[in-house]
Amino acid sequence: MDRYSEIKQRLLSLAETSENLLAVIAIGSSARDYSKADEYSDLDLLLVCSNPASWLYGDLPMQLGKVKISFVEPAFGGGMERRILYSDSLDVDLIVLTPEQMENAFQNGAAPQVLSRGYAVLYDCIGISEILKRKLNILSPHRQMTEAEFINTVNDFWFHAVWSAKKILRGEMWTAKMCIDAYMKGLLLKIMELRSSGQVDVWHNGRFLEKWAGADTITALGGCFAHYDRSDLMAALRHTGKLYSDLARAAAQNWGFAYPMEAERYALSLLTDYLEEK
Repeated sequence: MDRYSEIKQRLLSLAETSENLLAVIAIGSSARDYSKADEYSDLDLLLVCSNPASWLYGDLPMQLGKVKISFVEPAFGGGMERRILYSDSLDVDLIVLTPEQMENAFQNGAAPQVLSRGYAVLYDCIGISEILKRKLNILSPHRQMTEAEFINTVNDFWFHAVWSAKKILRGEMWTAKMCIDAYMKGLLLKIMELRSSGQVDVWHNGRFLEKWAGADTITALGGCFAHYDRSDLMAALRHTGKLYSDLARAAAQNWGFAYPMEAERYALSLLTDYLEEK
């Protein structure tokens, strides 16, 4: 049973009587074949509007159901997204774009990345169905790193490994933890994606990582996150560095990139000294 059927019916009724709402496209788990929607899934909708403000900041979303929590954040294409939790734990994300913002999202590659895994046009008065078929056939949703970007991100990682160790030694545990378990994990994710890209679909922002990263990597991640504790932060930093090194070297070999070995060696020599300090 579709938990969101009433919300979609109300939205389509509004679309039929509105000159503002030009197209409604379902994306995400409700519109894809892989990892389909389950009882915990939200409803992701892309609204193409001539006046986005009425959906982002007005009361139109309240006509779809009883709003319990709602906020607005940036979305792709230069647009905004209104995220709403309705009663009965119905979670709806409304990405609201003007036609111009939609076109921009195709030009910069964001729209194909979002739509390529599945979409369903629910309402269309501007020929969006044909536009999507044409655009998605032309543009690729994936973009790989260049060698220069790879070398830069590897240096970024090892720089912050040393930086985090210094924060631990100074007793700045919050700063160290946020770097090790947030910023550096973002760099680690980039390398996991690069290492696996071309073999499997790596999605984005770590989605379904447990399905594509590989069993060895998933096991290694178990030691890479820290409690709010000096010795545990040091251990997590060591494990994170080891996993990053293994994956980054493998990615370099796969893609034919040079690897900044000297940067890694120097960082590891400093870490050895810092992490052994009492």
